[in-house]
Amino acid sequence: MTGTLFKYIFKMQLKAMLFVSIFVFGLILLFDFAEVTRKYPISNMDETLFALKLSLLRTPSTFSEILHYVYFITATFSLWNLCKSHQITILKSIGKSPRQILYPFLGFAAVVSGIWLFVFHPAGLFLETLYYKNTRSDVCSEKINDNVWIDCSKTDQMIFIKSIFRDKIEGLSIFNLKNGSRIFAKHANINSSIWFLENVTTIDNDKIKNVDTLEIPGTVSTDLVGLLSKSYKKQNIFDLYKIYKIQNKDHVILKEYELELHKLLANCFSFLFFALAAALICFPINRYKTKTNTAIKVIFIAVFLKFANSMFESLAYGGVIPVQFACWAILIMMTCISIAVLIWREV
Repeated sequence: MTGTLFKYIFKMQLKAMLFVSIFVFGLILLFDFAEVTRKYPISNMDETLFALKLSLLRTPSTFSEILHYVYFITATFSLWNLCKSHQITILKSIGKSPRQILYPFLGFAAVVSGIWLFVFHPAGLFLETLYYKNTRSDVCSEKINDNVWIDCSKTDQMIFIKSIFRDKIEGLSIFNLKNGSRIFAKHANINSSIWFLENVTTIDNDKIKNVDTLEIPGTVSTDLVGLLSKSYKKQNIFDLYKIYKIQNKDHVILKEYELELHKLLANCFSFLFFALAAALICFPINRYKTKTNTAIKVIFIAVFLKFANSMFESLAYGGVIPVQFACWAILIMMTCISIAVLIWREV
């Protein structure tokens, strides 16, 4: 009976998820197509198909960013339908507890979160890259990263890079936090662990010195700089994990990349939280819980979580709070509250 129940609820969620996803994807595609047509005038069928192609390339990236909210809607209204159709009452009458009914929702959430993290999100970033290539608006923009701050705590240095393309650096600034000396270079190349600087200005003890070239030992490895050629917003989970491992080996801190890694993992965990939140909204069901009432609660929880995460991320960017705390604090707190309330209601 447990296996049959699990399969039944799992399939019900799958159907609802596909329906809601197609609707939301189509809505995003429609708005994106309208935006593309404003940028690129359409006068014939070929241009219309080209605009549609651009929209289809960019829409998956936008859709993947809100997929956890799509699941929240799916889980909530799947539970709402089970309650309103008295199926929950029937299951309780045969000895099924709310916790057992919730297992298929948590299982489905775990499957969707894994697919999102390892398939949908990387695929969305890849298709977005093809979008920029097809628009021919600065083809190299996806390979050049601008304004990168690297905190080298081991050597008491702070490094600012204006732009990176593979192992080539434009606009390098190195600040020594211990003695106050500074190095500015217009160009830099990295070979193994040596940085070759060109058009260099050094400031040490208020003395300014200009040299054509300068070689210094690099505190950041070539492998790490190569991975930084893409902005942290354009990195998938695989590249972010590589950066995280290398930065730990080099004893440097890349706050933006570390924050993005934790954001992806927290978004993955949010699928499980939304399954609990859906149960919190729907249990126990009564005749006053209409679809409108349920929708308002869904919107409130989603908006609150989005606002709280944005606020904490801003504080993390400013160095006020740790990156881990910014990404996980609100989510873990709300998850614990949801579990506590569900246990209390079941008791």
